[in-house]
Formats: sequence, C-alpha cells, structure tokens
Amino acid sequence: MTVQIGRPDTAPMARGRLLAACRRGDIPAEALAPADRDHLVYDLWAAGWSDVEIATHTYMSTYTTGRIRARLGLAAHPTSTRGAA
Repeated sequence: MTVQIGRPDTAPMARGRLLAACRRGDIPAEALAPADRDHLVYDLWAAGWSDVEIATHTYMSTYTTGRIRARLGLAAHPTSTRGAA
C-alpha cells in the first residue's frame, strides 16, 4: 500500500517546478511547504510587491502574507514600487 502525502494534484511535481508555478501565479501558494512559502513571499516582497499584491497573486490571505513577511523581519511596502520611474 502506498501512502501519498500532500495535495494529490501537486504531489507529482518537483519542488522547483512547484515553486516556479506559484511564482507565476498558476497555482496557490498553499501547495508549497512552509519554508518555500517564505521564499515566495520574500522574493515578491524584494521585487517591491505590497502585501495585497502578494496575497492576490499567491491566493493567500493578506493576514497570512503579512504574518509571513513580519516573521521574516521585513517592513511592509505601503504601495507597490514596481514600475515606478
């Protein structure tokens, strides 16, 4: 008997492909392991995304996004700095 751990729709994907799909916004971030979710939030925050933008893109709540960002010791972006010039 084989026991499958994790979500059945994402379990066969390799970790790197899964993270890349979440970065593109193709699948919800809940498919990721908690440490990978932290990396995803950090990467989007570093690109200047606000909590609302990150939450919308990753299908997470703004509460979860803010909690992860705060745990990482990152300041909130009040508005998007992407594309500002």
